[in-house]
Amino acid sequence: MKKVLFCCLWVAIALSAASCRYEEGPFISFRSSEERLVGYWKLVTVYKNGDRIDSTEVLPNNPGNYYAFFIERMISVTALDNNVWYESVYGGWDFEDKNKEMYIKFLLKNKTYEYTAVIKRLTRDKLIYEYDDEKGNHWRCEFDSRSSMYY
Repeated sequence: MKKVLFCCLWVAIALSAASCRYEEGPFISFRSSEERLVGYWKLVTVYKNGDRIDSTEVLPNNPGNYYAFFIERMISVTALDNNVWYESVYGGWDFEDKNKEMYIKFLLKNKTYEYTAVIKRLTRDKLIYEYDDEKGNHWRCEFDSRSSMYY
């Protein structure tokens, strides 16, 4: 009887872990997606249509910018433009599709940015997501964690 109970428990854990898994990892985590996401992130690598780029015409997608995800589902984006730092005025985020996608919307320099990104990797130290913009460009944004704060 103990073996049957143990097998049932193992199957339940495996199924729940598989439903939260991202394409590029982690396979299993004891922290929720929200706990891993909330904090400060630095955008380190950006790909546009498969090509790695150092600067873009899309201000928030420039490497070196900072994104802060808050537990209250708010987001703050800090971006450098012509040697001046700008911060978003309004911003929000939310998980979709069983935490495999993330809806993001914010206002930066009087322009609204809104998209749904597919999360490829979400660990305490690395966030990678991809999305397509309104012009049909495919973006891949890779972030390194600047903190592991959960508040």
